[in-house]
Amino acid sequence: MNKIETALHAVGKTFEKIFEDTDKVALFAEPFVNRAFPALAPLYNAAANGAAAAIAAAKSVHNPTASDSENLCAIAVAVEPILLKFASQTGLTPPSTAVVLLYAQDLQQGLKNVATPPAA
Repeated sequence: MNKIETALHAVGKTFEKIFEDTDKVALFAEPFVNRAFPALAPLYNAAANGAAAAIAAAKSVHNPTASDSENLCAIAVAVEPILLKFASQTGLTPPSTAVVLLYAQDLQQGLKNVATPPAA
């Protein structure tokens, strides 16, 4: 592994740790948002809980040894009910299949970037 690959992998691991804690911070902030911004609270709470649930669902089905197509399908199937629930809770239009796939692709790319260290 060269110096650039090593540095990029370290950055990826740092972002993974930051985002891992971000969903916890977002959930921790719910009571503050509930009091300080009561009109925004339902949307914020649904988004924070939905994002945390989607990330956990994607992590639970992501398989580093599976093909990209297999992982994309598994992640999309895992997160679609969460996205539909979020849309229902917030009164938003439910996401199309294309949007679910794009979201799943973003999650997949994030998981792939931090899960696999660069080759030596």
